[in-house]
Amino acid sequence: MSILQTLFGGVVAVLILHWGLGRTGMPNYWRGVISAAIPTFAYAAYSTVDWPGLDVVSIHVAVFLAAATVMTLLAGSKRQAGSRIHWIPKVMMGFFAILFVVDAIFVTTSTNGLPPEVASLFLPKAKDHPVYTAFSGVTEHNEQAAAAVNQHLKKLSLEQELGWDVEVVGLKTLKADGQNNPLRMRLLDRQKQAMPDARITIEIFRAGNVDNLPPVQLTPVSAGEYAGAIKVPDAGLWVARIVIEAAGKRVEKEREVTVAAS
Repeated sequence: MSILQTLFGGVVAVLILHWGLGRTGMPNYWRGVISAAIPTFAYAAYSTVDWPGLDVVSIHVAVFLAAATVMTLLAGSKRQAGSRIHWIPKVMMGFFAILFVVDAIFVTTSTNGLPPEVASLFLPKAKDHPVYTAFSGVTEHNEQAAAAVNQHLKKLSLEQELGWDVEVVGLKTLKADGQNNPLRMRLLDRQKQAMPDARITIEIFRAGNVDNLPPVQLTPVSAGEYAGAIKVPDAGLWVARIVIEAAGKRVEKEREVTVAAS
């Protein structure tokens, strides 16, 4: 399940539980405690199976507790003042509603990044080049980090110098949940001639993650044509790294891919 599904689903569960417990005559205080506790513990149990990260769990707990708090204040205000609600609970409800929306946006952006259309509003080059707006983890700013940047620039320079024509089919239609996704690649040299006997490897990984999926090696099917298949466990934003070894040279290309749920 996606983050938005678990967030909205948990909030709906809080509202239904609070309303249902109120129908049984349970005191308002305990209605708030129970309606917050059940979705929180349920999501904690779900997280042990599919761990989303401590930040995502914290957001869920905060939103569930906030929803239960608002419902408790709202029910108490109705009991004391009839059908009219005092302006203070209204303000608190608005605050928690804004907090919920902002938290959902932050978590979704940090996990999946901004949609290309939104990213292009702030980063003009995002339309032409892959821009990773998802949280990529913590990077040390030391000599090793500087060496990694220099190595990346050397790879880009080598790719431009060789002028290879690389076309990959299948990365834009990837589906998750262990489904086999066929991949096909065409490799031409600067003179647009087919390049046989190349060693081509494709890796799929989350931005900033150390543990990558097992790499897939494409096998030749004809002159300059290579094919293979890859499995991706989860939907969302991923990064595909294409490693090409041919004619004594090695070229690496990375591109952002969106994996759809099957």
